Amino acid sequence: MNLISRIRFPRTPETSSLYLVCNEGAFLNLSKEQTEVYFNKHGVLSLNTYFNSFYESFYAKYTELKSLYYLLSLEGDFQISLYREHSEKESRELISTSRFEKCLLSEPIKLLLPNTWRSKDAGRAYLEISCLSNQGLFTRGFIATEQPKIQEVFLGIISCTFRKEDYIKNTISTILKDDFLHNINFKIFIVDNGKTLKESDFADPKVQLIPNRNVGGSGGFTRGLLQGLEEDKYTHFLFMDDDIELDSEAIYRLFSLYEYAKQDFAVAGSMLDSYKKHILYEAGAIYNKSIDDEGNIKQDKFTGYPLKHNLDLQTTTTLNSLLLEDNIDYGGFWFFAFSKEIVEKIGLPLPLFIKIDDMEFGLRINKHFENGIVAFPSIAVWHEPFYAKRPIWDFYYYIRNHLIANSIHSSLEYVKTVKIFTNCILYYLFIFDYNSAQMVVKGFEDYMQGPNFITSNTPEILHAKIFESSRSYKNQTILTDSVSSSEISQITRADKVQKLVSLLTLNGHLLPQFLIADETAVIRFSVKEKERDTLCKGLAKKRILYVIEENPNSYQYELDQKAGLNILLTWFNSAIRSYLRWSSVSAEWKKAFKDLTSMQFWQKYLEPQK
Repeated sequence: MNLISRIRFPRTPETSSLYLVCNEGAFLNLSKEQTEVYFNKHGVLSLNTYFNSFYESFYAKYTELKSLYYLLSLEGDFQISLYREHSEKESRELISTSRFEKCLLSEPIKLLLPNTWRSKDAGRAYLEISCLSNQGLFTRGFIATEQPKIQEVFLGIISCTFRKEDYIKNTISTILKDDFLHNINFKIFIVDNGKTLKESDFADPKVQLIPNRNVGGSGGFTRGLLQGLEEDKYTHFLFMDDDIELDSEAIYRLFSLYEYAKQDFAVAGSMLDSYKKHILYEAGAIYNKSIDDEGNIKQDKFTGYPLKHNLDLQTTTTLNSLLLEDNIDYGGFWFFAFSKEIVEKIGLPLPLFIKIDDMEFGLRINKHFENGIVAFPSIAVWHEPFYAKRPIWDFYYYIRNHLIANSIHSSLEYVKTVKIFTNCILYYLFIFDYNSAQMVVKGFEDYMQGPNFITSNTPEILHAKIFESSRSYKNQTILTDSVSSSEISQITRADKVQKLVSLLTLNGHLLPQFLIADETAVIRFSVKEKERDTLCKGLAKKRILYVIEENPNSYQYELDQKAGLNILLTWFNSAIRSYLRWSSVSAEWKKAFKDLTSMQFWQKYLEPQK
């Protein structure tokens, strides 16, 4: 018998609805010793949930699995019904119903999953367990097969961390405490870019601590990958962020997928919102594209857009929509698995420090492998959502690395690129966010230096400079108190005259001082264009209070006319000087790409500083 997946119980009440649903006659016991479900007569436990559904269509498409069955540890008398749902049908289908009497925990019951799960009718299957006796108990369950594995999987788990000691220790503890993972072939490589961890923190032989220079996430993940490749025994690797909240079942299910895989593919683990546990934030993403308010995909340079975004996993409609598979361009490195063969085919990650490294890596996989990246439903981690963090220095890497990735995988037209970045800089100037505007200019300028910029700069020194530069202007105040709804309830639009005046005066930067009122304009930003305030609200105001949808903080900026004009002049000077070198720089990045992703380059790049 080989286990494919386990029926999981929640570890906390707030995530309970993602694992199981009990009626008034069934009770979940979340004790530290043993998690169980107790039943009174007519109590019902439903596994019609995100983590405990069996997504038949994905397993049928990507694995050689054929014969499967449920194995359930129960005590009492029960009726067990197996249901199936589809993305295009509103009603559920009863596949089978069985009655089991005098069940004992010591003798698990076996319930076959009919072979229709491999047919064109495959969808999402789940169990409902109804208690027929006065009392009952359910302690654990599995989906299993008697089918031999196609291949043995040896997994190298690589987590890069920088001064997040508590997070990484908790993640490693979660993995090591899972008894079912003890007999599975894996090793964890913790790459410590901050050099704040001790070997004594990780005594288990399945964990190796690797002190490393601060070469960012891409450098840290690659350092661990090189170590795994050098040991030459791992068939697959898993990149995993240090600050995730992990259910170790994600790793367990990863093994069975690769043990029975029909073809080679990478697995993009979905990201759940760590602030709103039941919300699916992203299940793979698309590059250089976005989705408008009507749900249509459109071309959009320098954009990574999340798929299956902001969905409530507590609804059946959402669970069924996960059966509709997307064409994924990349997956985030919070949980991203791939084979050794993929690395041998496409090379190592680009040395981008942070940002866009996962996007670029995914683009390469898709160029070489059909259905190269798959977001399997139920393989997911919780992670801090992007709306909740907004470090300004991030924009530098976002801009510079997008340009590098587009030089390699797409085409960069000078006029269109300059226009996009001009609009971006004007946006930040219009809200008086001079630090972000400066990061855009700096990212563009460093890209224009070509690939020698990467090899000639020490990454940790460069990052320190970028960090300081991102705080050059002291006109920003972060407010942790929420803005009252009365201040932001009304969306303000602007007519053509207001827009023209705002543009001609750079939203007040060209107005004389006596016309600037000592007032604060509240401007709300939303992902949906229809729900955004006009920037014209800040015209002739001394301050802007910038409120970002769902972000727990708001940002207050003060007008600095001299700063805004200096940044704009610097940008135009950089853009004009770049005109003659534009095509040659893009060609240089494309030519250097193979070297920058080679083992020889990375081994030298990661050498300790002398």
